[in-house]
Amino acid sequence: MDFNTVLQLQVQGYPNRLKSYLVGREEGRYLIIKIPMVVGRKPEEVFAKDKELVVRYVHRGSVFGFRSPIMLPVLEPFNVAFVKFPKKIEDYNLRTHKRFDCSLPARLEVVTRHQDRTMRFKGVVGDISKGGCKATIGLEGLGLGKKSLKIQSAIAIFLFLPGVEGEFFLPGVVKSMSQDSEVLSLGIQFVDLSGNNQSQLDKFLAANQV
Repeated sequence: MDFNTVLQLQVQGYPNRLKSYLVGREEGRYLIIKIPMVVGRKPEEVFAKDKELVVRYVHRGSVFGFRSPIMLPVLEPFNVAFVKFPKKIEDYNLRTHKRFDCSLPARLEVVTRHQDRTMRFKGVVGDISKGGCKATIGLEGLGLGKKSLKIQSAIAIFLFLPGVEGEFFLPGVVKSMSQDSEVLSLGIQFVDLSGNNQSQLDKFLAANQV
């Protein structure tokens, strides 16, 4: 990773992806990244010590990424964060389906076990591929509805894809769940996409894929 490499950041507890770049490093010890502007939160809260970062970047046409904690934020006057040098860098192009990183507001619906009530949540789709997506829901918006979200729960996602007319419907199944102090993250696998929906999703990904 060269200096000024453009980075896409996902910060623990913050729902949106952020754009940054590499400004320094010491091999084997740390990376120094520029702290980007955040919306609705104080930078010192988002980029606090020990928060985990998911970092993605492009090198020679391929997408790579890693997870690493923040070692030291230096807000004034440099506005940078020291990040622990990654032990492992993942080649995201080895996934079954390439993912498109995004931040798309979405509605999520889950039918309870006995199918007598539909729970509705507001969330954000953070990445999407032909096979599935990652969605986050703020814990404040979950309330008691969290009990209806379990591994293998059937879930419906409704969102607007840029360049695709009308609201887009994606049926899926929850395959993974994780939680921090502010959001619940869901790994969702799409199931039974209709021919038209699959075609529209393929077109969207082809137009936006890194």
